[in-house]
Amino acid sequence: MRYLPMAALLLYPAWGQTELDVAQGKGIFRNNCAFCHGLTGSGGRGPSLISGRFLHGSTDEDVKNVIRNGVPGTTMPSFDFETAEIDHLVGYLRTLAGSAPKSAPVPGDPAQGRQVYLRNGCSSCHRIGMEGSVFGPELTRLGASRSPDYIRESLLNPSADILDDYQGVTVVARDGKRTGGVRINEDTFSVQLRDVSQNFRIFQKDEVREVIHETKSLMPAYNSLSQEDLQNLLAYLVSLRGDVNAGAHVNKPEGVR
Repeated sequence: MRYLPMAALLLYPAWGQTELDVAQGKGIFRNNCAFCHGLTGSGGRGPSLISGRFLHGSTDEDVKNVIRNGVPGTTMPSFDFETAEIDHLVGYLRTLAGSAPKSAPVPGDPAQGRQVYLRNGCSSCHRIGMEGSVFGPELTRLGASRSPDYIRESLLNPSADILDDYQGVTVVARDGKRTGGVRINEDTFSVQLRDVSQNFRIFQKDEVREVIHETKSLMPAYNSLSQEDLQNLLAYLVSLRGDVNAGAHVNKPEGVR
């Protein structure tokens, strides 16, 4: 008969979880959540989880609801975990509370940053509130859903992390004409894309010369901005914390569990 160490049976009094439960929650987190929220929960593609306070509610039931149902307009999908798995995961998240270092405000002038945003034509691809285009990712709640470091890297090296919904594709016709855009759907026989003018195009693969799956982001790198403009733009983007329902549908995760 196998005996568990006594420490593994001790309860975390605030959540009714044993150390073994929390360890299981940590495993669930690392397998399913760390890709977006960081290995230690400090944020990345997704927001930081180490403050213990969350935009969509901070009670256990609030957090469980977000895990089960996802967050519309973000890359946070819904998960079909068992009840015990969700309990263990929330228990682990509670252990992260208070581990965040006190963060200083992002330096820069958001008002000047908005002017940098407009001057560089960012609204031709991105939407904030009701202004702009949906060719690229929605930015209305960017500051609430991405860490400042992640946003900075996205400005300087957008190819470092390309969201699945914004993968670029170029179709080369038999006469050499190229049509590029965001891949909407693809199967063995056809590819569908949306170009920068928001036109949906469908191509039969046996009628074109080549379909190129781009490895670089369709967004240009803004590493030629002055340090002042870059910092002001970053301050503006971090300040965006709009309507929690902005954006699209809730995604379902593929191949994670």
